[in-house]
Amino acid sequence: MVIRLLIVEDHEATLKGLKSELSAEPDIEVVAIASGSEAGLKFAQELKPDVVLLDLHLPDSQGPKSLVETYCDIPNCRIIVFSGDSRMAILQIVLETDVAAYLLKSEPISKVTEVIREVMSGKGPFISEELLSSGNIRITGAEQQLLKMLARGMKYQEIANQRVTSPETVRKQVDLLLAKLKLNNREELIAWAVESGYGKLEIEA
Repeated sequence: MVIRLLIVEDHEATLKGLKSELSAEPDIEVVAIASGSEAGLKFAQELKPDVVLLDLHLPDSQGPKSLVETYCDIPNCRIIVFSGDSRMAILQIVLETDVAAYLLKSEPISKVTEVIREVMSGKGPFISEELLSSGNIRITGAEQQLLKMLARGMKYQEIANQRVTSPETVRKQVDLLLAKLKLNNREELIAWAVESGYGKLEIEA
């Protein structure tokens, strides 16, 4: 399967470099490139790419969160943020959306292609190791609430009912916590939550 990719980046040299490198991959087709948010959205609506590689700071955007949320609304499209911004405050804001990955521009092109393929297979979210290893990842209030529910033994459907959302959204939030905390699965996350004082695990009969 060929992955149809849209690149939205306002730095001309970076844009051309990405297009050249990624177009050389046999399973990736760069369907369009854009240097602004509006142009990128128009291409996305017309060409329906599988993945958008999206810079955070574009001259015609209204801010990182609104930009990412707008692109995340594109049907059947996975959004990979590709940014030079390593500030924890920006990372936390972006991770509250449905992005599939947050990669720094310092990542080698081999890592970018790997993540493109991984998100297409339904995996993620992915965060640049440099950001995760900084030790400054903050657990948001909503995530703390989720950890308390998991530590009490609640299932995805029960959590979704209480938070008035879908089990799939809860699953994505769990996946994000796994990435943040460098844990492998839901069981490890529950154990971490219990050990960290988020609640007592209730063993079902």
